[in-house]
Amino acid sequence: MFTLVIGDLHFEDKPSGMMQAQSRAIMQICKDRLGNCDKVVFLGDLMMHRKPRPTVLLALKDMLDDIVELGYEVHILRGNHDSVTKADDGVTALSLFKGKHVNVYTQYHEDHKNKWVFIPHYEDETKIKEYLANSPDGYVVFGHFGYYGVLNSAGDADFNLSISDFKNPTILGHIHKEGRNGNVSVLGTPYTTNFGEAGKDCYYGLLEKTKLQKIPSSYGPRHLVVDYDKVEENLDWLNSGDYNLVRVEVGTLDEGMNSVAKTLEQVKAPVVEIKYRPLLDDKEVFTPDDRNVSSIMNDDLIEHYINSSKTKINKEDLLGGLKAIHEHQQSRNI
Repeated sequence: MFTLVIGDLHFEDKPSGMMQAQSRAIMQICKDRLGNCDKVVFLGDLMMHRKPRPTVLLALKDMLDDIVELGYEVHILRGNHDSVTKADDGVTALSLFKGKHVNVYTQYHEDHKNKWVFIPHYEDETKIKEYLANSPDGYVVFGHFGYYGVLNSAGDADFNLSISDFKNPTILGHIHKEGRNGNVSVLGTPYTTNFGEAGKDCYYGLLEKTKLQKIPSSYGPRHLVVDYDKVEENLDWLNSGDYNLVRVEVGTLDEGMNSVAKTLEQVKAPVVEIKYRPLLDDKEVFTPDDRNVSSIMNDDLIEHYINSSKTKINKEDLLGGLKAIHEHQQSRNI
């Protein structure tokens, strides 16, 4: 028999319908694998917030009860989002779900029956390093942390563990983008959890002894990003799926609000938001120095720069702004 392995869920009850779509996705994955899987391991961060609302806890409880009713034995690892504080004390609301068929690992744990090791999230990286070094040979490690060179869900590099610290086959939560490096496998999330993950491929895993298969996941919320002028030709895509969250990026000075509203009426996805692009190209980096602007730019150079710039600000406004800066600088130098 295989063991079903699922990455960070980040259950949240806003926007409306989000949590129900997340639950449906996990239940469908469990139903799809019923018959060749009898256990499921959740790699942590079942909740989005450290102190979840009661509605989130009830939804998780209902989902776990339904998974057990299907015939699964459930194993849950504590993630950083599941921890009430950063004290590394293991206190978590997940403990409410412990039962005959639901195991919750709030601290380091060795499962000798299955030859598994569970290492939850610790702020103290030395603990993790010690636990990795002392894990029994031949055991599979389930962990909720990162290592040097990968980013967490917020896009931060918050761990400095070396890949050489992993002597056992290890499957990690906490990292939202799938990958493999040495003994470490990352499944990522079974659905997207924010617009920064738009377009990302999603997976869950099937574990047989020490061998992990990554299975593409097509269920659950999907964050989609589209340019305003591409909306109409992509309506089938935007309106498809169980629960799509759509962000439409609009050029600030390109369209009137009535035109935007009329176009967006055609998008029937459960969640639609508008993001206006910045006036200035945020890819251009300006590094100031201490020299007076007028001493390094003449009128011809300024004219050339403005004419070749991608900015949508009116040329006269730019020249007027530069003139005001120049006059202010001269008054300060007096």
